[in-house]
Formats: sequence, C-alpha cells, structure tokens
Amino acid sequence: MFKKNLPSSIFNETIGYLFLCAFFLFIGKWLSSFYFYDEELGIRIIFDSQGDSYFYFPYIKALSSLDFNNSFDSNILNLKNISLPLGAIFFHSIFFKIFGFNTFIFLEFVCILLFLVIFYLIFQKFRLSKLVSLILTLSIFILVLLIDQVKFDYISYLPRISEFYNLRFPRPLVVNLFFYSFILFLINLNNKKIYNNKNFIILGTILALSFTSFYYIFIIEVITFFLFLIYKYKFSVNFLFKDKIKFYLISIFVFLFLSTPFLLNLYFVEPDYSERLCIIDLTLSRKIIIINHLLKGLIKLEFLIIFFLISFLIFYVNKKKIQNFELNNILYIIFLSSILSPFAFIFISPKSCTVYHFNNYIIISSIISLFFLFITFFKNISDKYLINKKISKNFFLFIIVILISFYNFNIFYGYKSNYENKSYRDYRNHLNLTVKEINELKISKKDLSLATFDNRLMVWAIMNNVQDIKLISGQIVPKTHDMIENDIISFFKSLTLNENDFVNFFENKKSNWRYYNSKTQSFFWMRYSASSLKTHNDSKNFDSDVLDFINNTSPLHVQSLAIPNNEFKRLKLKFKNFQNKSYKWPIIVAINKEEELFLNKNKLMELHYCLVNTSENYVIYKLKNKIVKCKH
Repeated sequence: MFKKNLPSSIFNETIGYLFLCAFFLFIGKWLSSFYFYDEELGIRIIFDSQGDSYFYFPYIKALSSLDFNNSFDSNILNLKNISLPLGAIFFHSIFFKIFGFNTFIFLEFVCILLFLVIFYLIFQKFRLSKLVSLILTLSIFILVLLIDQVKFDYISYLPRISEFYNLRFPRPLVVNLFFYSFILFLINLNNKKIYNNKNFIILGTILALSFTSFYYIFIIEVITFFLFLIYKYKFSVNFLFKDKIKFYLISIFVFLFLSTPFLLNLYFVEPDYSERLCIIDLTLSRKIIIINHLLKGLIKLEFLIIFFLISFLIFYVNKKKIQNFELNNILYIIFLSSILSPFAFIFISPKSCTVYHFNNYIIISSIISLFFLFITFFKNISDKYLINKKISKNFFLFIIVILISFYNFNIFYGYKSNYENKSYRDYRNHLNLTVKEINELKISKKDLSLATFDNRLMVWAIMNNVQDIKLISGQIVPKTHDMIENDIISFFKSLTLNENDFVNFFENKKSNWRYYNSKTQSFFWMRYSASSLKTHNDSKNFDSDVLDFINNTSPLHVQSLAIPNNEFKRLKLKFKNFQNKSYKWPIIVAINKEEELFLNKNKLMELHYCLVNTSENYVIYKLKNKIVKCKH
C-alpha cells in the first residue's frame, strides 16, 4: 500500500533510511558488549537481554521442541504443561530451532526495524515529509531514554513510560508491535472502505496475536474496534446490519484458528503452575476491591490533568477542523478504550491477577495521543507561517545522526558503568567460567547434572539441553509445588543443613515498597503474593508489622511476596520428616557467595568436590569421579 503511493526511487530511499537507522540503533548495544566482554555467546545474550528477558528464553526452547512438560528430572515424567505466550514467542521459536542463540540478536534488529516502519507509516498518514517522519519516529523510539535522562521519577506516572518500547523480550519488544500494528491498521481504515475480506482477515490475525501474547492489549483492541465502528457510523447501528455479519465471522474464524493452540495449551496447564503465575478467582468481593482501587486512580489529580488535557485538545482540533483531526480522534478512541478495558475485563473475567498491566497501557495510549496532538498543532502552525521556508535536507540528516548518536552513547555508557562495577563484572566473568567448565567436561549435556540458585545459569543450562537440573525456577517448569519443595529440601539435606536453615532461606524481607525475597520469587514466583487483595490461601497469619504492611499494599501490587507463619510451620515440619536416600550429587555446583549458608559447609563440599574456582563473588565445584581429578 505504501509502495503504491510513492515513486519507486522514493520508496527505495525510504526503506534504505529506515534500514540504516534500525541497524545503527541495533548495533551499538552489541558492539559495546563485544568490546567489554569476551564470553560464550549464550551467556552474552542472557546478560545482554534487557531486564528479566532471559526468563522467557526457556519458553522459546519449549515451543521449538514442542516439549511443554519437561521436569528436568529423569525421575519425574508425565507432567501437565506450562502455559506459553505463543504469539509473542512463535517467531523466535522457529528461528531458534534453526539458528540457536543467534536468533535473539537477529530478531532484535527485526523488531527495531518493524517499530520504525510502523511509526513511520503512521507519521506519513499525518502528511509529514519522509525525513520529518523519520526524525519523529526516531524520537518516539528513544522517548523512554530521553525521559529517563530528565530524572523526574517523583512524577508518579513517568516510570511506567518505560513500557512504551524497549528491548525487553517479549514485552514490549514483540508484544507492543502487535498493539502498534493495530493502531496503524485503524488509521489505514480512515476514509477507506472498511468492509472487505482483507481487512477482517488482518483484524482477526492481529487480535489473535495480541490475545495469545498479552490479553490486556487484546481487550483494549476489541473495545477500540467497537467504538471505532460507532464513531465511523456516526453513532448509528448500521455496522450491525446483516450484510456486515459475514465479515465479523471471517475475523472470528481467523482469530479462533490462530488462537486454538494457545487455548489447548491453557487447558492442559498444571494448576500449581497457574497459581505461581498468580491466577486467582475473581470473586465478587475481589472485583469490588479492584474496581474501587481503579476508580480511585481515575480521580487522582495527575490522571485528571492528563485526561482533561487530551480531551480539551481533541475538542479543539475537532471544533477548528484542524488537519488530521480524524486521525487524532482514532487515537483518542484508543485512549478511552484503554481506560474502559480494565473495568470491562474485571466485569466479565472469572480469573486474573496482574490487572496493573492495564494501567501501563493507559499511559502508553495517553503518550501516543499527546504526541500526535502536539505534531498536529505544530504542523498546523508551520503550514501557516513557515510554508515558504525550506529546510535543508542535510539539516534533517544531521538531526537523525544526533538522535542515533545520543542513543548509542547512552548504551555504551551503561555498559561502561556496569563493567566498572567490580561485583557485576566478576559475576558475569565467573558465570562464563562456569559454562566453560561445563563445556570442557567429557560428558554430554544430557548426562550432566547441575545445582545452582543462579537463574541465569539455570536458563543457560535449559537452552543447552542440560536435562538434570536439581534446582529450577517455578516459572520454568510445570512441577507441582510439592516437587519443587522436595528439590530444595533434598539439596539442603545433602549438605546437612537443617529445617531452620531452610525456613530462613525464604524469610519475609522488607524491600522498599514491598516484601520481597528473590529466592521465594525464583522458586514459587507469585504463589505467595501478598496484598490487600489476596494472600496465600487468604491467610492473615503474619507477624503484626507484616500484616499491617500487607493490608496497606495496593491490590494491584502482586509482586509483593510474603509467606504466612502457618506456611513456614508446614515447610519446617515437611523438612524434618523428608527423606530422599536416592539423591545423587550434581556434577556441577555453582554458588553465589551471597549464599553463605552453603559455603559454611565447605568441608562436606571438599569431600565430594573439586574446588574449580573461587572469587569474591562466586564459587564453582566439580564432582570428583574416575574422570575428574582435583588439581590441588
């Protein structure tokens, strides 16, 4: 469609600009990584994935091998499934099957390019020149970084702007591309015939990808499309006439066809796994609590300012019939839909937990609406007063170079800062050394066994076909809670640790705005989510100070974790009575020195293991056997 509206030379030039911009936005990160670190590719990608992206890598591996119930324990078979965000990981899984870890580098570039293409096409719809469109596209790509430099963290909504777009996989790197594609799709429908097979096939495809990736944006898109039709038909019900029904059926068929694998995956998911993902029953009382909290958010001064500002500007551009006012109306509909979506979801859904994600998309929608309103006013003024003033092409190219350079400078500075942090540098280097030691073993990965509390090493092991992982995150496997507890207890008992050591390992810790223990999260994820909405089994059996804090915690803060006292008592009793005489020592043990609990048992470790490496932060042990001989 884009190509039809442009001469081929201009089209090729535009594609060239977009490709080069995407490449230079992409390459800075990886050049910085290779400049500072010399390490195995898998470890590099795990560390260089933004935030907790690496936690989702095992999902890619599972889908690529069609193995959704791997226990990583040869003694545990026939488990139910983990649930997978199929739409968000589908393309990565296909490429991973062929190219391995290189997939993450290549598809990161592709995602950056797609983001630029989508927003470039949107800006073109606002009748901007190609170079201005490109500059604005780059500006919105680095918007998060620009705002971060301002350091206005005290403004309550600003931290959530990071969700607009960054390189965290799969969200927003992949997921938000579906949302922005939907926006482009709606804008393309303006002043065009809506009802044809092609449009509704595209609609069904986008909705399916959104639903199977991140259902929050699916809800927003469905509401948006309904309101869009009402708007286009000037609040009549003509879009419900019988001659339109077949087109809706086409979308529904495409949606169901593409969503069926995801629905089947959900049907066979392990219930304990769902609990760890914080899927809870939305009882009437819980719905009331959440709705009341959401309503309170809507009457906050910060939100009211944003809402009335956007609404006033929309009213003004419509009253004055300023160029592109209809396109701004579409963006305003998306903004309104994002506000309505959590209420619609809470009303119809029997289950949920992480409702706060809706708030993030309210912010994203408001950013988009405000940004394009600003562009509309600026274009209107420039058309009136600068119509005869031509700006040199070289000036625009200079701005493009400045924006890309600013982005890459910040990327390089971030790598440099991390490298100068001795603790981080040593940790990264020693994790790479652990992998090197594993790779040098004269046994296959399938015969290897590993014990570590390090999530990055767990992920590396999974991605490299290690089948026996003694300790593993509850987000990665469909093991029951009981099985995961058994794994941890077995490891503790092998080192002659006691029940108090075990319980203290998961103690409730106060951390800034929440209670949080990284070990509790790693193994049980959000099973012990504790807020004013829910606690584990709705227990109130906490120390008084902990309970007071929980009762004052937002019902949307599911990341706050606290284990009830009666649950600690149960875990302690289970530890005392637990026996695992068949436990086999893992071949590799990698322990962060923060885990002083295990290092205190060094005599037992020395009896069974060779000390391969030790540093200020990390210890690596290798099991003694007929092949492995200690050097010291």
